[in-house]
Amino acid sequence: MQKKNYYEIFKLYPPIDENHLRDVYKQLIFEYHPDRNPERMDWAVEHTMEIVEAYNVLSDPERRDVYNFQIRIDIRKEPGENIGVKKALLKVGKSSDEIQGEAHFHKGNAFFEEKDTWNQAQHEWNQSLKYLPGLANAWYNLGVLFGYQGNFKDSLSCLNRVIKMCPQDAEAKKAQNMAMSYVYGKRV
Repeated sequence: MQKKNYYEIFKLYPPIDENHLRDVYKQLIFEYHPDRNPERMDWAVEHTMEIVEAYNVLSDPERRDVYNFQIRIDIRKEPGENIGVKKALLKVGKSSDEIQGEAHFHKGNAFFEEKDTWNQAQHEWNQSLKYLPGLANAWYNLGVLFGYQGNFKDSLSCLNRVIKMCPQDAEAKKAQNMAMSYVYGKRV
């Protein structure tokens, strides 16, 4: 899921000053407004709408927290290793639970691509965990999804599970630190 970088639109980078953001917003609206660009009306409308959308997100601290999480953290595309399960030495192929769990994991990833289907993504990742409780990447993806929704407490809970399973997972630690900073009030 690719997000537009609102900071690049304003040529500002975190942390941002609210007054400076407002000044740049006014300048950009003036520059791109359709009334000032009648020969390129569609282009001007598109840019003006993008500027307004970016300003609405960056000027609201809660929406900015969610946005910051979204542009820095993404889901994992592959199911990865099932932690805590011992494999038989002579086992050939995957068990039916592994096949089912991985299928649900991939369905969850597909549903995650559209914001309207995030509930289905959550359901599919939970289903994959019913088959494979030690699937760290399903826990990770749930943590990312909760962060995208602004539910940083649940995000932190899922990411803490991942860190318990995989203490050396630097990407999970980064996501965990971001979620923790939003839960405990320190803005990143």
